[in-house]
Amino acid sequence: LRAIATYITEILKVFGVIDGADDFGFGSGGDGAGSGSESYIGAMVSFRENVRNAALAAAKGGDTEAAIQAILKTCDGLRDDVLPGLGIRLEDRPEGTLWNLEDPAVMLKEMAEKAAKDKEVQIGKLEKQLVARTKEFEKVKNSMVLPKDLFRTEEFKEWDETGVPTTMANGDPVSGGQLKKKKKAIVKQEKTYKDLMEKSGNNPQGLLDSTQKEVDSIKRKLDSLSL
Repeated sequence: LRAIATYITEILKVFGVIDGADDFGFGSGGDGAGSGSESYIGAMVSFRENVRNAALAAAKGGDTEAAIQAILKTCDGLRDDVLPGLGIRLEDRPEGTLWNLEDPAVMLKEMAEKAAKDKEVQIGKLEKQLVARTKEFEKVKNSMVLPKDLFRTEEFKEWDETGVPTTMANGDPVSGGQLKKKKKAIVKQEKTYKDLMEKSGNNPQGLLDSTQKEVDSIKRKLDSLSL
């Protein structure tokens, strides 16, 4: 945490929010600012508050790892979301962080283009997830059919004790070739059904419901991105 706080302190010094020679520390702040510095001060004060709250949470016995992640996220938010609107570009490099003053309009345009691209990528990933989870839902649903009920359809009107159809709906007997295919299909369904019961802990409906929730969740995310 100290290393992160030292880095943040250096950023604050660059923009004149704090001064002094300390490696780590935040001044108490004041209310005097030049007419053109309010936006910079506001951004830095908000940034300082978020970092301070995360550090205090860790100091008071909170989740240190969560605090570190929160601080890093806040740093990235300052770099990617706040400073571009003020015309400041930060670049993190192995040798340190570089900064430049640039046209805010250009940077905001870059932000919009990046956001649109990121959104497109996110939509693509969600669409792939939706296809995969929908297939899984259909697989679970089809696997739930009892083997003996696999061919209990209007296509047939008589079946043997295992569910193999013996008579077509029009009264014609099922051909020998079709009987063999139906028997193989039922044997395959027996294995599929057994595997489903093992996978679901004998609760296939629960698995189907949870898969449906995943599908619905992905659809909601896609809908929100399409607005």
